[in-house]
Amino acid sequence: MTPEETTRDSSRLAGPLKALLARQGWTIQGWRRNGKAGFRIGRPGKKPPLFDIILDRAARAAPRDSGSLAPSFRLRCRRLGGAGKPPQAAEEMLSALGALLESLHSRKGDKTLSRTESHEGRDGRSFLLRSTFACNQKCPFCSVSLSRHMIPATSLERELDLLAREADRKQVLTISGGEPTVDPQLLRIIASARRRGFRQFMLQTNAVLLTRPGLLGSLIKLGVTRYFVSFHSHRQELYDRITGSRGQYPAAVAGLTEVLRAKDCRITVNAVVNALNYRELPALIDFLGGLRSRVSPRRRLEVYLSMINETGHEKAPAWAVSLDQVAPYLRRALARCRALGLPVGRFGGESSFPVCLLPSPRRYASPGSLPQDRVRYTEDFSGAAGSIGHVKKPACRRCPFDGKCQGVPATYARMFGLAALRPPRPRRARRTRA
Repeated sequence: MTPEETTRDSSRLAGPLKALLARQGWTIQGWRRNGKAGFRIGRPGKKPPLFDIILDRAARAAPRDSGSLAPSFRLRCRRLGGAGKPPQAAEEMLSALGALLESLHSRKGDKTLSRTESHEGRDGRSFLLRSTFACNQKCPFCSVSLSRHMIPATSLERELDLLAREADRKQVLTISGGEPTVDPQLLRIIASARRRGFRQFMLQTNAVLLTRPGLLGSLIKLGVTRYFVSFHSHRQELYDRITGSRGQYPAAVAGLTEVLRAKDCRITVNAVVNALNYRELPALIDFLGGLRSRVSPRRRLEVYLSMINETGHEKAPAWAVSLDQVAPYLRRALARCRALGLPVGRFGGESSFPVCLLPSPRRYASPGSLPQDRVRYTEDFSGAAGSIGHVKKPACRRCPFDGKCQGVPATYARMFGLAALRPPRPRRARRTRA
């Protein structure tokens, strides 16, 4: 997209913001104070202002190119001049302002490689450290721009200093990549995080190298007791094709097996649903259930099924698949999970399926509200609007799970539209007899 096209689309994205301000009779004014910035919303000539929209920087970065999923900013709303929640129209302000700011950010071409990321998802706010951008696989829809260059240890130490200031060290710190197990610095980095007060860690991995002698035991001693394992197919030929690898399938299964055997470890198997594997989801669940039964029948093995995210759709559109096609197989897979006693991770995050696809939305919805500042309610996905944030149907505002869902990536909507979203109607209150 040319700079002229991006500028034109940014101007068009400003339209909903201007219309909302005019409709509500509001004014907007930017502010910056004590290293923070935001926007104050009020009424002309009246005090106090109604509310603030505060801009939080949600990712720290180094000056190298990346397609990382983490947004460079996050907007949140704070009511002023009285108690209570901000007005409902403030949510519309967040999404309109967020889309405009993100389009301007894209116009500058300021893509950055996020080593430390903050994510809002099913478990609240969490922090993630990418210790490397190298990987032993080449999944075409991966949201990270991979690189063979090692990140200097001094740079990672600075990132840990940042985390120690901003993160709650009682929470689980996620270590990711690339593939973190290919990084010779991995154990040193985790030990350094422990010196800064972190005690619990999750490792995002494909598990291929977890069978290296002594590696899993060393990770567990350092507090890495949670494992989020990418495993996109139980069929070897399909696994090789999806991961862009050759001959790694047996090692991946062996790595999964090692974690299942380890005491005090929690494991979540994540399958990114795509055009090649969606029909295989029920059989994949049967494979995982059989693996657990053979290795450790009482061990908890959680299943998480995720969408290709916005960056993945841009990088590999041929791997995208319509939710109308996915939904029947997704429902069957969840039914197999229930039958086999495999818990399913809640659908609440940037790569989650909308719960209106599922037979029992309440069972799978996020336990808490999710940020909606990158969500737009629109049917227009042309130009830059089709590459920015997440979208929902305007009718989704009436869904009882609206605040627990972030819709679908705009890049998905640009390809397939939103016909697959069928928000359930709110439950009617029961009438009581006098």
